[in-house]
Amino acid sequence: MRFRLTLHNPTSATAITWNYNYLLMAWIYERLKLADASYANFLHQEGYTSTHNQKRFKYFTFSPFHFNPGRNEYSFNKNGMVIKGENFYLDLSFYMDKAAEKFIVGVFRDQKMKVENNRFRAAFQIGQITTMPEPEFSPSMIFKAWAPINIAQKQEGRQDQYLRPEEPDFSELLALNLADKYQNATGEAISVNEIKYELLTDPEKISSRKISIKEQSRAETQIKGYHDFEFKLTAPIEVIKCGYYSGFGRFNGQGMGMVEIKRNNEL
Repeated sequence: MRFRLTLHNPTSATAITWNYNYLLMAWIYERLKLADASYANFLHQEGYTSTHNQKRFKYFTFSPFHFNPGRNEYSFNKNGMVIKGENFYLDLSFYMDKAAEKFIVGVFRDQKMKVENNRFRAAFQIGQITTMPEPEFSPSMIFKAWAPINIAQKQEGRQDQYLRPEEPDFSELLALNLADKYQNATGEAISVNEIKYELLTDPEKISSRKISIKEQSRAETQIKGYHDFEFKLTAPIEVIKCGYYSGFGRFNGQGMGMVEIKRNNEL
């Protein structure tokens, strides 16, 4: 399920850190904890695991803030981001049964979204939360990476090597991540050979972005992903749904891996 939060800006120039992902993640967990502490703690501390791979997945992600097009509703400077528009939006995406819809809507309805750290303090009223209609899925679809997608190779004793979307191992590791996610969620195994990825964007036009976790603290870490590129994904429909709703690649709970549908390739 996907939900769109309409956010009201309290001023004509509200300043926040441009690196807001970690703050949004913390706020989402806070809201979930107030509604269901056991579920929030499980999601935050453990996630969904299986004996098959010992990997942990959170099965939710969120979009960057998005604004009404053509209205000059935000700007960046060296200190952060300035939001100028009266209303803007955030999309939340959860891979869960539709029966949980009322629970999710209740968690976020009529709340204030706080985006705060030691330099910025902002609160945006949630004016509306809308359940987005489910798209028509097919075994072959074209997506655009709306948020950065993080795919990385483990390096023993070294920092992970972040892969670009045109690198051969990107395709293999994206498929492996998605196959593991699907098996952990459903208990059904799928071969990575059933998942085919094809890059459709000129590599020189792909953007990258780093996200800081626990910014300006001793525990600060940075993760990197690539966005603003289109790719074709061919896989069983239920597997595609898993990726669409939970996010592709790693660090989905930190706001990475969210995509938008550009085309259903069967149409």
